[in-house]
Amino acid sequence: MTKQISTFISTIFQPLLMPIYSIAFLFVYSYFQLIFIQAFWTIMAPAIIFSFVLPAVFIWVLYKLKMVSDLSLKIRKERFIPYLISLISYSVMIWFYYKMGMPKWFLMLTLASVAVMFVAIVITFWWKISAHMLGAGGFIGGMLAVCFFVEKSNPYYLFMIAFLIAGMIGTSRLILKRHTFGQVIAGFWVGFLLSFQFVWLGI
Repeated sequence: MTKQISTFISTIFQPLLMPIYSIAFLFVYSYFQLIFIQAFWTIMAPAIIFSFVLPAVFIWVLYKLKMVSDLSLKIRKERFIPYLISLISYSVMIWFYYKMGMPKWFLMLTLASVAVMFVAIVITFWWKISAHMLGAGGFIGGMLAVCFFVEKSNPYYLFMIAFLIAGMIGTSRLILKRHTFGQVIAGFWVGFLLSFQFVWLGI
């Protein structure tokens, strides 16, 4: 895998996009497509705005103010403020979904992203855990819980693809030398277990 391909994979599967992918997956697979299809953009808009657009804009502003060295946040000590901004923005997103009357398990799925972000902030004080793998693990853990506990199904073919993509993301981070193997593995399992547990508790 070349560095160009690794950069492309890291870009399209960046952590800020994972909540959007998670909710889009619900419309593709879960009963969302039957009940909420008319409200597709009403449900997708908060995820797009609060999990991606606003955090990305603030990170760009921090970069322009020279408070971070680069947009990918390579330096561990520079991650605290961007992570905190993302945490606040994600929290506002959950408030919007709560006011919309979304199901409890859905709220817990989105709340899991806040929990993952909080853990990332704490760990960042002494270690550079992979945010990409936190996102990938969170996506798979959350979707696995939705399929098992909400849909009562086991779309193993979808999860084979998801785990393959997670492997590609982890490999790309190693090729780009952004993380060690331990940081990649830890990121995946922390994200996976937190998201799975949160959705499970919301059933």
